[in-house]
Amino acid sequence: MSSKVLIVEDEFIVANDLQLILKQAGYIVTGIAVSAEEANEHIAKNKPDLVLLDIYLEGKQSGIDLAKKLKIENIAFVYLSANSNQTILEEAKKTDPYGFLVKPFREKDLLITLEIASYRHKNSIESRSRQEKFLQEKLNSINRQTLQYEDYLSEAARLLQTFIPFDLIVFEIKQSDQKKCTAYLRIGFDEYQYIGERELENITNSKSNTFTEINYLENEAVIYETEVFNSNLSFIKNHFRAASFLIFPFPLNDKINIQFICCSQKKKIYSQYHIELLANAKKSFHDLMNQVTNQQKSLKENTKDSHKESVTHRFNDIIGKHPLLIDALDLITQVAPYNTSVLILGESGTGKEKAAQSIHNFSIRKDGPFIKVNCAAISPTLIESELFGYEKGAFTGAIESKKGKFELADGGTIFLDEIGELSNEMQIRLLRVLQEKEIDSVGGNTARKVDIRIVAATNRNLEKEVSQGNFRMDLYYRLNVFPITMPALRERKTDIPELAHYFAEKFSREFNKKFSSISSKMMQQMNEYDWPGNIRELENFIERAVILNNGKSELDLNLNSSPRSESFHTENVQNLEDVKSAQQQIERDYIISILKKVKGRIRGTSGAASILNIKPTTLESKMSKLSIKKDDYSE
Repeated sequence: MSSKVLIVEDEFIVANDLQLILKQAGYIVTGIAVSAEEANEHIAKNKPDLVLLDIYLEGKQSGIDLAKKLKIENIAFVYLSANSNQTILEEAKKTDPYGFLVKPFREKDLLITLEIASYRHKNSIESRSRQEKFLQEKLNSINRQTLQYEDYLSEAARLLQTFIPFDLIVFEIKQSDQKKCTAYLRIGFDEYQYIGERELENITNSKSNTFTEINYLENEAVIYETEVFNSNLSFIKNHFRAASFLIFPFPLNDKINIQFICCSQKKKIYSQYHIELLANAKKSFHDLMNQVTNQQKSLKENTKDSHKESVTHRFNDIIGKHPLLIDALDLITQVAPYNTSVLILGESGTGKEKAAQSIHNFSIRKDGPFIKVNCAAISPTLIESELFGYEKGAFTGAIESKKGKFELADGGTIFLDEIGELSNEMQIRLLRVLQEKEIDSVGGNTARKVDIRIVAATNRNLEKEVSQGNFRMDLYYRLNVFPITMPALRERKTDIPELAHYFAEKFSREFNKKFSSISSKMMQQMNEYDWPGNIRELENFIERAVILNNGKSELDLNLNSSPRSESFHTENVQNLEDVKSAQQQIERDYIISILKKVKGRIRGTSGAASILNIKPTTLESKMSKLSIKKDDYSE
């Protein structure tokens, strides 16, 4: 069935050219609008599947204003604009468009962008449907359990966090002139502090035992921001620094009314989609809350610990509680159950591989293979046969057939690290795998279907690579269905102490040494350092500290020290040339330590290049520049 497209463009010639191109390509053009107001009338009469949207239009409203309404109505839209300055791009980006074309554009780019927008929108609708079904199933599962009052609410809070982000969730149950409030404050990824009436008084140092006024109940689901605010929420705003609120009320019966209040310290975090998600699960909520109110055991405040928390260790290898990290972990848990392609962004050493492993571990594919491929560490001449496999006799030396990484990942997940390093030819082949779910081996004559989920990662800015022609736009948007950004260590320095202790204990066990603590001086240095190598650099630093420690005293190592020469401390450097020399020496020592680490396990420099997240040729160039010889890292 052909997609219906509305063109919102105030330039007559451009609009008619677009109409002609779309009709020839098989699209149904529902109309042309020159203003946002006129577009709204078109949409009300004949809802399109997709809208081509200019940013600057006739009338008071811009295309960005219209885009906000299209997002609420779940209509896909692609921006068209001759203005590509950074301010406009940033404002447009906030509306989450399905594509962006800068005038003038080629017909081919227009059609590819529309195809990708349709694909992403269809994927979005399917994902929403699966989320709604999953939420209802989990609520029904909690309802079938036999729990106490507060445990039902605790389980409900944990479940809702997967779908609706919050820093604080309040459950209010009102009967006649009495209101019972129970809340959970999020203090970690899966750590929640229970707040009853007594805990509320202690935390806020006030006599209030309720979060809102006794008579406060909303008539329907509503979202409030600090700019558009309900004074009944002032207590929560002032004591918990909340900036966004989602209130979801529903009557349980003639006597009891219930409302959930989700609160976030972030602005504009809630949307109409969250309300629709809750509304579609209303029956399941009704059944669960009916079970809650039927509990005969009341909440025993005197037996509750004001810091009650329940922790699960699903992310054993990802350490930290910083909000940026928790946001990333939330996204991992949200996307893991589905087969959606995921693009993990972030600098080298931020834990992208561990994030990919977690996505696999939490998915329905967890019992299948998890195949890792570092695209930067494989020679361009070998990557095709590595990924797709080859048949016997396909080339000189192919004495037998060999399965490629995609075929080995059948039934599981393939993780393509540093995907930005792929050649244009390999990008085209990968696009086919995403579209058709089939592969052609080198020298083979028939395509083979594969059941795989693709998780990709890169430390490059792919949007910039696309604009420079280094990365295919269609592949980027196919992969970028669900992006997750792993934060740099300098952005989450509050996690450094926990990470440092984790690595110190790990290496102390590995080297059979006792570990007592880390000196305050060393901890201060670690907190002040920017960590360009991120967690990987911190891990290597702690490993070195443990090796040099006698096992009887605190870990105490100067962050600027070099294992080869203490004279290279940066605080002793007197001029710019010495600084440069010191930096080169530190880089030289670091590369040698990596080469020693992989010696005997991985042939050549490819293993070290993989750890450093650079191409083998780049590493060889660095080694030559820094005068690193084989004798420097050979045993």
